[in-house]
Amino acid sequence: MNQIFLWIAVILCALYGALTAFAGLGQVRAKKIQAWAAWGMVFCGLMVITSAVLILFNIDFALWVLLIGLVGIHAIAINNGYRMFGRINPSHHLARLVVSIILLGLTYLGMK
Repeated sequence: MNQIFLWIAVILCALYGALTAFAGLGQVRAKKIQAWAAWGMVFCGLMVITSAVLILFNIDFALWVLLIGLVGIHAIAINNGYRMFGRINPSHHLARLVVSIILLGLTYLGMK
């Protein structure tokens, strides 16, 4: 059962990280937010992709890399939402939180 959780975590982390990194690149081109925030989103997305590789090889600190990447994504997304729309959209960040909890939970169970 752990192998199923592990593979699901790897696939979902890779997808979420890639989508986040590509969104960050889109933000770099659009120039609607600070450059550091756009590049930070790219970097945090790449951290989540890196965690997927570490999870696949069952490297102990994979969960920490994932956690740092997800926290970075949350912090930058809050900044970007405020910068672009002048307010924070709670439902958007709640959805991100649910995705993050699922990714962390699957990773923990898969590496256990």
